Amino acid sequence: MSHYEKLNMTADADAGSFVRELRGQTGTGFQEKTHVHKDWWATTISYDDAMENLQRSAEEREDILAPVKNISAVVNEDGEFAFDVQGREFVPTDWSLQQFSIRSKVPSSTVIQKLRLQEDFDEDDAAVMAALGNNALRRLDQDKIYRMRTYTDGTCRAFVTDRYAPIDNRWYLEQLRTNLPEGRLSHWRGDEDTIFGNILLPDTIIDYGQSDDSDYGGMMSIGNCEIGKRRIQQVPSLFRSICLNGCIWGQVEGSAIKKRHIGTIDLIELGDQIAANINEQLPLLPMGVRKLLELREMEVQDVTMKSVFAAVAMENKFSRTEASEVFGQWVDNERQDKNLFGVVNAITRAGQVFNNQSWVKFDQIGGSMLDMSESRWSGLVSRADTLTDKDFEKIYAATV
Repeated sequence: MSHYEKLNMTADADAGSFVRELRGQTGTGFQEKTHVHKDWWATTISYDDAMENLQRSAEEREDILAPVKNISAVVNEDGEFAFDVQGREFVPTDWSLQQFSIRSKVPSSTVIQKLRLQEDFDEDDAAVMAALGNNALRRLDQDKIYRMRTYTDGTCRAFVTDRYAPIDNRWYLEQLRTNLPEGRLSHWRGDEDTIFGNILLPDTIIDYGQSDDSDYGGMMSIGNCEIGKRRIQQVPSLFRSICLNGCIWGQVEGSAIKKRHIGTIDLIELGDQIAANINEQLPLLPMGVRKLLELREMEVQDVTMKSVFAAVAMENKFSRTEASEVFGQWVDNERQDKNLFGVVNAITRAGQVFNNQSWVKFDQIGGSMLDMSESRWSGLVSRADTLTDKDFEKIYAATV
């Protein structure tokens, strides 16, 4: 039975107690000197593993700097739209095609992107794309230089100006390893050019000020992109030992990392900023764990949880599928917690179901709720109490 089919079931007081039972039975299910269960630890990777993958990708790419006069749009022998750069052809990814459309000022730039998305896309569509691209290129300064990230598989992953300065993911990962040497990489996502995920932190570098049997711990949520999708980011996050879900609290103390990938970058200075930022964020994590646990006191009394989650969905503009998934996660795993604590955990669990970007979005939403005041929570519950079945039909998927 899927959780969509169980959304109207009565809450079971014993549901979701696996973590507590596991702790009570043996106390040996957790990785030494961490708050991370061994089953989760087994899914994580080391810095060395991540670095090996990044190095392999780096060996398969080349950043080409070329003036506009040496770039043209063509239809290749496979009938695909491609860039011809000094006699070499590369098929752009959707991201680099978007960058090209914006930077070359293609009129109605979305047209050139949408043409390729048609189900019946063919060589004639590629020819139209090439014509639009070349028409825009001829109006640019022919000596202006662009940076194109290309790969040996014949793709172009980025189309940016020569002022764009990639911060190498290998360099950034090495900074993280230097400052958090015993960390473990979890939920490691992205591709050859983008990294983001969590660094699970050992107890040796955090004093939680609580008993060793806590099921919650701290991590850093980090990210960087070499092709313009995101800046360096690192914020404190919290995790639940067995559930593989966490929340990005988003609290920042001291100087945040705001380095854009533009111009000449002083890596020594940036490395110092990264180290300072980490040192300033680590003390926040025990406070975050306490705030998370305190959410249990913000209870739901006479209002149904289905109504509460509907109000949460409205406030955060969840799609019907997202709203159903969040409520379904509470039904399946968090029903013993009819409170804000249960809501936060259901939201972050749901993030693991969706794609990479949604995972971050749901972790951030869950993290933002750690700072919800009692009056705001009461207001949300009061709004939930006014919702009707007609509202549910608009908020939840048809299968609910």
